[in-house]
Amino acid sequence: MKKVAVLLLGSMVLTGCGSDESSDSRASNTYMGEIESVDQSNSSVSINSMSLDASHAEIKLNDMPINLIELDKGMQVDIEYDHGVAYEIELEPIVVGEVSQVSATDITINGQIFKHDGLTSNSNIAVNRRAMLFGYLNSSKEWVITAVYNADFLPNDVHEGPVSDLNQGTNTFKLNSTIVESKDYDDLNELRNGVWVEVEGTYHANTFIATDVDVEDVYDFSNVEMEGYITDINAEKTSMTLSSRTKVTITENTRFFKEDLQGNDIACDNSILALGAKVEVDLINKNGELEATEIELDND
Repeated sequence: MKKVAVLLLGSMVLTGCGSDESSDSRASNTYMGEIESVDQSNSSVSINSMSLDASHAEIKLNDMPINLIELDKGMQVDIEYDHGVAYEIELEPIVVGEVSQVSATDITINGQIFKHDGLTSNSNIAVNRRAMLFGYLNSSKEWVITAVYNADFLPNDVHEGPVSDLNQGTNTFKLNSTIVESKDYDDLNELRNGVWVEVEGTYHANTFIATDVDVEDVYDFSNVEMEGYITDINAEKTSMTLSSRTKVTITENTRFFKEDLQGNDIACDNSILALGAKVEVDLINKNGELEATEIELDND
């Protein structure tokens, strides 16, 4: 939900990490969504109508460190913060890799073609350069790319998506059209068709060699405020899916909000829930399922 923050811009020493098991104990809030703006002059980032001091935040993608200067508007992040201060910013691109083809309307990375307009207007997005894409799967299971940035500073390739064509005999599967061979034997028993994974490694000779496979589960989103698009919802409006990725249960205790003309949050009902709507959802883990405590319609 949108909040007005009182900023405590100070010289605190900040460390931490994302919503995984290494979470920083000083951060009481976690938000997953797009960066609205970055102000390099005062080392701050804005998310969800809040400006956060990021001057000492640990910024990374998995174990790859990132400088604040690389952050920009439209990048999706998992950010831990408290009292106007960001403790960790985890970058959340859906793909990172070398560009093998680019035109005005599409780009190929890790063997997969992604549609996006205006690609040739950015001189930093070119064949043999590295790039990272941000976006989500729509209700037709097609990638909607919301932002494209240069990624020459990131050494490893990354790819996300739902698993298909899993072959446990050869330790291979597909992420859309990208063939993945897993070398991360620790997580092979968690793999099955349909689960969402993030793989990290190297794309070479038409195959993504994954040295790390992260299988997503409800614990990744427990006690998180998440931004997303409703891509599936049942007739009773008791269950919905965000960005063709995260299934959320809606109960009689779920509260609903929208903004009035002055930008203030006002209580409403579940009529705000519709396919394609952009929402911000407060999530908890309830008996192994993600449950929404609050849902706000995002009018941005």
